[in-house]
Amino acid sequence: MPNFDSRIQQISQVLSQLDDSQVPRNIRLASKDAVEKWLLNTKKDMDVRLGMTASILDDIFNDPNLPTHYGPLCLQIQATLESMLNEVSRS
Repeated sequence: MPNFDSRIQQISQVLSQLDDSQVPRNIRLASKDAVEKWLLNTKKDMDVRLGMTASILDDIFNDPNLPTHYGPLCLQIQATLESMLNEVSRS
């Protein structure tokens, strides 16, 4: 899988931006969970890792308490994850 590891590291770094005092605790915990339990979990298959992370981000994006300036960030990451998921399914 070409450069997936570096892209995953970048995504995890970007998601760490949600660890902000302006962000409600449940969203911070969900984001941290998505990264630690799914995205960076090399014991899981890549498609599961990407899909579960995207699913959790969808829940975060739809949370009415998400500060508005983090919405576009979530959408960009989701789009990247779905693109990577398509790459995995083609190979």
